Amino acid sequence: MRLPLPGVLSRVFCVGLLAIGVAAHAQTAADYAKELVGTWKLVGAEQRLKDGTTRPSPNYGPHQAGYMIYTEAGTMCSVTVKEDRPKWSTPNAPTPDDLKSAWDGMGAYCATYTVNAEEKSVTHHVQFDKSPNAAGTDRKRFFTMTGNRLVLKIAPTELGGNVVENTIIWERAAK
Repeated sequence: MRLPLPGVLSRVFCVGLLAIGVAAHAQTAADYAKELVGTWKLVGAEQRLKDGTTRPSPNYGPHQAGYMIYTEAGTMCSVTVKEDRPKWSTPNAPTPDDLKSAWDGMGAYCATYTVNAEEKSVTHHVQFDKSPNAAGTDRKRFFTMTGNRLVLKIAPTELGGNVVENTIIWERAAK
């Protein structure tokens, strides 16, 4: 009977340890969900078009503001606005045009969420939305987290027309 060479055994042992180490450090959906928990402030939103050019997301315009909150209970809410929306002509009695510009310059929804660790995606299962037609829909976002930044990319299936990528950048405001 011939025994394996000591070098072969040590290499097999090292590969085994490496595999165990990688498995031990792989993040689960629960790990990612825990990292999402907190309040995030909108930093920017940009679209990349088929011709390679970029533009601010039309949903927010070049002057954007907003917050998104993820809870430990698995719920989230997001409110975004165009900061340059015109003020109402009369604060307590907005005109139909005032109401339209306020409505058009704002996004808001609340949802439950699930995380897929393999895809590094979070899906918002919309319960309430500024648009009643969006209630009951899902919004899938692929994410990366670096330091205090959260980058969400809208799933390609939700993009349309000339847009090939829609990126929303958030910065942690509170844990």
